[in-house]
Amino acid sequence: MTSPTGSWDLSRFHDLMARATDERARLRRAADRAHAHLPLPFLQQRAHFTTPASNLEMATKAVERGFDATPRILEKLGITLPMLGETLGVETRLIEEVLGGESHAPLVMIDGEDAQALRDDVVQLGRENAIRVFREAKWGRTLRFYRPSGLGLDYCIEDLVIVLSEAGRDRDPAHYPIEGIIWPKAEHPDELRWVADLLSGIEEKLGLEHGQIRMQFLVESGYGLWHLPQLVEACTDRLAGLIFGIADYAADIQLPHIINDHPVCDMARGLIVNLAGAVGVPAIDNMTVNYPVADRSKSPDENRAHVLARIKECYDDARHGQALGMDGKWVGHPVQLFAVMLAYHAALPQEEVDAEVRKIAAYVEAVDASVGATIIEGVMSDRATDRHARKKLRKAVALGRLSPERAQALGIVTPDEVAALERHAQLDAVGE
Repeated sequence: MTSPTGSWDLSRFHDLMARATDERARLRRAADRAHAHLPLPFLQQRAHFTTPASNLEMATKAVERGFDATPRILEKLGITLPMLGETLGVETRLIEEVLGGESHAPLVMIDGEDAQALRDDVVQLGRENAIRVFREAKWGRTLRFYRPSGLGLDYCIEDLVIVLSEAGRDRDPAHYPIEGIIWPKAEHPDELRWVADLLSGIEEKLGLEHGQIRMQFLVESGYGLWHLPQLVEACTDRLAGLIFGIADYAADIQLPHIINDHPVCDMARGLIVNLAGAVGVPAIDNMTVNYPVADRSKSPDENRAHVLARIKECYDDARHGQALGMDGKWVGHPVQLFAVMLAYHAALPQEEVDAEVRKIAAYVEAVDASVGATIIEGVMSDRATDRHARKKLRKAVALGRLSPERAQALGIVTPDEVAALERHAQLDAVGE
């Protein structure tokens, strides 16, 4: 698009403008390389369900059942939906909407690092189980991620090479069964460049496209947080998310306790949200360490109150992170998965989605009428507010809250992105 110049004589500035035009093109290319260009299906990351690779049954259930067990668990404890709604401050109809919807986790991480014992036999079993789950489980539209051992463990290279190669053995590259890896305890840019180079080599050996195996990494130390811009820059073209690991972070900087809303932890979240937003990937919050499980030493009434309190803790933690800009949260239990899905569902009600669509449509009409900033539904609207609404609605499309066709008509998503969403949705239909 060219700028209007009217009838001004700019011949004296021709050489200057030509040089500036070339430099502008270079700067635009550099800015484009600094963005992850993440496909829409990766924006669905409201919850990461982590499960140990060493337990095949548990990992398979995490993939195939999601939070299916939640109604049964609540009923066993005598927790009714109105009771749960009152505890959480949520309308019962919202709880029913989530329970009646998709129960699978948006993303499952098969964990070959912290969630399993550091013994040779357990590590080998974890690799074998991970390969089986990636190849045989019914994943549907769930994003498929693997966490290998980190840089400090001798297992890490074999973890990546064995699991990533064997999971894709004899598979068409278009149906490669792993979307990405989650790298733990990232601290040095050279470390992430090394991981990215290893992934490139694996992709080449398997006949995959460059960058097909995406990458997320955990921010779990003061050093990692301090160097976060450099860490992001080292792997931007593969990046699919930034994750806050609060337990290791609290240990590393010697916080007296692991407290979710500690001011220092919120500072860390703020940096993660800023860097994730800068390159266009989700920011994922830490796991709530207190699981909503019954205590055998407690009476039925005490257990009911105990589990309700734990569900509320996870729900409140999710809403706290969401308010700070987090796009999702780690979970390790089916009821935690339900609580987080409910929290993010409640944070973006359908009424808000519909209102944002109306605002975008009205702003498009205003622009077509050669109007710049305007007032829509009593709110100032210009290119900045329109951009904010479009970012929000891109997530709504990925979450199934806004039809891709309507979003495409408004210019929120492109035809290629709609096609990618359709291909991802077809995975569920064929059970791959």
